[in-house]
Amino acid sequence: MKGKLKDISTGLIIYTLLGVMGVFLLPYASTSKENALKVIRLYCRVVFWILKKVYNIEILVKGMVPDNKASIVCSKHQSFLDVLILLNVLPEPKFIMKSELSWVPILSTYARKIGCVNVKRNDKLKSRRALKEAITNEVRNQSGQLVIYPEGTRTIPGQKVEYKKGVLVLFSSLKRPLYLVSTNAGIAWSKSGEFKENSNASINFIEKINYSKKGEHFLNYIKTKIDEDSQKLYNEEVAKG
Repeated sequence: MKGKLKDISTGLIIYTLLGVMGVFLLPYASTSKENALKVIRLYCRVVFWILKKVYNIEILVKGMVPDNKASIVCSKHQSFLDVLILLNVLPEPKFIMKSELSWVPILSTYARKIGCVNVKRNDKLKSRRALKEAITNEVRNQSGQLVIYPEGTRTIPGQKVEYKKGVLVLFSSLKRPLYLVSTNAGIAWSKSGEFKENSNASINFIEKINYSKKGEHFLNYIKTKIDEDSQKLYNEEVAKG
């Protein structure tokens, strides 16, 4: 029971900080995308500090992090924590995110400021329109790392979910390098809100794929690479005990 209360309290502190810091620093963040990213990264680092102090959770980033050139980042998504890690390490991140988040105060304001794109997950027509709009904007704005979660939602470690074709549409339309990213962050901070003491939350930039025309099996290749490496990170963490 004590552990559960500790997890609930920590979660409340983290999400309350999101609101407090977001409101207090909004006048500064609203002046430019660069300043908005500075505020976001400050929040990320405060959260990492809390997790280190309270649970001894370490944040690990492996592989080749993208530079500031325009690219697509296709990532496994298990936790709010893997979002924070990407926000902290990518030079100019912007996310394709579920439209429900556009109604969340403060979070939606910062998301718009850094160029995130809302997609309605349960409406294929509106999702396609949002994706087309994102592609049009990205063609005009040749900068930043556009992050997409191909499963469309958070998953628990080991869960098998089909990948959606949005990443293929972005890759073929934008003709930018594609980075494949795995994670085991769902161990350190689970989808259900539990934290694991003395754990590592890792993300791994597995591979950079420069643009070229790909065959019909390319989506399966992406899924296999990300899923297998995420499972490897999970197994390594579990083996620690």
